[in-house]
Amino acid sequence: MHSTYSPDGRMTMEEACHQAIKVGLTEIAITDHMDIDLPDNEEAFQIKDLNGYFKDLAQVKNKFQDILKVKAGIEFGLQDWTLEQATAITKDYPLDFVIASIHLVNGEDPYYGHYFNSRDKIKSYTDYYDTIYQLLNDFDDFNVLGHLDYLRRYSPYEYKPSDHKIGEEIIESILKLLVEKGKGIELNTAGLKHFSKQPHPHPDIIKWFRELGGEIVAIGSDSHKTEFVGYEIDRALEWLKYAGFEYVASFTEMKPTFVKI
Repeated sequence: MHSTYSPDGRMTMEEACHQAIKVGLTEIAITDHMDIDLPDNEEAFQIKDLNGYFKDLAQVKNKFQDILKVKAGIEFGLQDWTLEQATAITKDYPLDFVIASIHLVNGEDPYYGHYFNSRDKIKSYTDYYDTIYQLLNDFDDFNVLGHLDYLRRYSPYEYKPSDHKIGEEIIESILKLLVEKGKGIELNTAGLKHFSKQPHPHPDIIKWFRELGGEIVAIGSDSHKTEFVGYEIDRALEWLKYAGFEYVASFTEMKPTFVKI
């Protein structure tokens, strides 16, 4: 989930904690955006004050320790020229949980429609998946891959129930790479807000990951506002069971433990 340390966050860390307790959660990870960019880019989706971020995380961890486990996380928006900087952050700060996400393909974010101007439906997916594979091939300092089919949220093309099968060969390579590296995948419930009514990624891809030997799945609401804290977590647990998982992953100091569903 994202606090006001993310440019698009609309809740403080403390507000997120209070809401998590209200909806019955016992553990959360605050994973603010760190899309590393040039320092003079004021619009970059990155934490402007990392020291302040981890100081505030330590404070809420301590304040709520008796009723809520708060994990110190971060969501990297990876680019090929920022991998070393991302690694340095994982070494320099006390992180529990790291999401590796890809928001940009050759500098273009699907969030902005121009990404699709030069790509038909198939190419918009395969270019995105190719970028994921290339970046993760060169990066190890993360726990799970975030919202594998992020671009679906913003695609102008008509959604079809079979869209999760687009680029299957590349998806398989990504899943196998995650298994080889001992990494996991995020089941992101924010996809349910899309008219496809499917999480990121589709439950069949989570099932495929399991069949390929994947063991680590973390559930993320991707909430930026209090109203979406814990969003559709019960459905997420059902999808994990459907995919063949008996456990969901939790992380401390970037090492997984497994909680029975």
